[in-house]
Amino acid sequence: MTIKEDKTVYNCHTHVFTIDHVPNYFSKKLIPVFYKIFTMNFIKWYYRNCTARGNHRVKKLKHKWNKIKYGFLDLLKKTILLYWIYLLLKFVVSWAIKMLTNLIRIDFLFNKRTKAAFNRYITMGRYSVAYKSQSKIFDLLEKSYAPNTRFVVLSMDMDYMQAGKPAVSYLKQIESLQKVRKNNPNMLPFIAVDPRRVARTKQEKGNKNYENFVKKQLKSGNFSGIKLYPALGYYPFDKDLISIYEFAQKNEIPIIAHCIEGTVFYRGKKKKEWNQHPILTYTKKKEEGPIPIPLPQSKNYDFTTNFTHPLNYHCLLKKDLLKKYIIDSNVPNLKNLKICLAHFGGTKEWQKYRNDNWKIYNNNISHASKQDYEKYKNTLNHGSKRTIWWNASWLSVIYDLMVQYDHIYADISFILYNEELFPMLKFILEDEKVNHKILFGTDYYVVSHKKSEKVLYQNLQSYLGKDLFYKISNTNPKRFLSSKIKSYE
Repeated sequence: MTIKEDKTVYNCHTHVFTIDHVPNYFSKKLIPVFYKIFTMNFIKWYYRNCTARGNHRVKKLKHKWNKIKYGFLDLLKKTILLYWIYLLLKFVVSWAIKMLTNLIRIDFLFNKRTKAAFNRYITMGRYSVAYKSQSKIFDLLEKSYAPNTRFVVLSMDMDYMQAGKPAVSYLKQIESLQKVRKNNPNMLPFIAVDPRRVARTKQEKGNKNYENFVKKQLKSGNFSGIKLYPALGYYPFDKDLISIYEFAQKNEIPIIAHCIEGTVFYRGKKKKEWNQHPILTYTKKKEEGPIPIPLPQSKNYDFTTNFTHPLNYHCLLKKDLLKKYIIDSNVPNLKNLKICLAHFGGTKEWQKYRNDNWKIYNNNISHASKQDYEKYKNTLNHGSKRTIWWNASWLSVIYDLMVQYDHIYADISFILYNEELFPMLKFILEDEKVNHKILFGTDYYVVSHKKSEKVLYQNLQSYLGKDLFYKISNTNPKRFLSSKIKSYE
């Protein structure tokens, strides 16, 4: 009797949170002054009342307008001269609007970050109309894949990002997520851990103590892993996370950590202690000794990338570095933490690696054996951490972390929309040092404004071929997701 090979696909990075779980002033620091107008409540109201998708009356009005419009055009077409005059007027008006736009430099006022945020508003607005609950969003996700596909669903704790309150708190979000999970065995939810929530509830008892609550949920199997989102205002080596890390390492529980620039970041004021790195140092003058790496950025989008930088995980996993921050003789050795650095650094960092032909640390990816590779200089053993912090591509750093640490993974969520990166991805997947630690994920539904879920999934499989695709969507995820509490292998 032959045993049927398991070909279940695992999508290791998806979201089903709704617009109600996003803080009301999400556009703060992105749209100055007007952020109190363009709120989540306004976006939700607009889509539910002023669009054809959300309001039946608007839909009927749109149909009537189209009927009048096309009837008018049919009438004009009977008189060729009038029709050509109409087309000429349409061209002149369109040209005048474009000229005016360029003259007042509207594109200059609305930069890439604002556009990215706007695209996210549109996505959440659309989903708020047709898919008002996490259950409906997950149902739509499942329909894009073959039956029995499994999905890692990452909850989002945005209560501490200093952007106002969401309509529904994070605790209510995960409560409803658990109800969805009970009816959907293919959902593998991850629980978000924010050190500020842990610290705030440290003196509480029972489930009101968030650290106890997290451990209990993971022990029971209600959640399959932990989600970190440092861009919301904390370092991944925060002292209030250490106890949870020890629990996770002991039980081999997987952790997925956001590792890309993006529109979801801390909206509050920069704290004084964030002006320099708490662990990493460099030598400016030999006689003065090492000093902390300066972090002078002032804008939120810029300084919050300091929390997300992949070198922070070297600080977490290398005991000698962690001891500089947690001055305690009982500092644990966390080198065996199982962490996936989500998004693999991001499209911008992949492009940075591809375009840099000069710096050794941005030319480190190779098929050399691990033994030979460790003889070279790379981002982790480079003499100046300041140089690496500012100049090395995050792709280079993550690659070196994966080579050095046995349980560092990376997923390709969001970046897989950019097919220009496919050749580099395939090259990395042919590298035996790291190819067993790369995971398939899409970042549904956040990436839907770029490409649809089925296109992302089908294009990648077509390019990589079935063997490589199943390696990152089946073999590798099963190893990453398996713990002492639950095994998928």
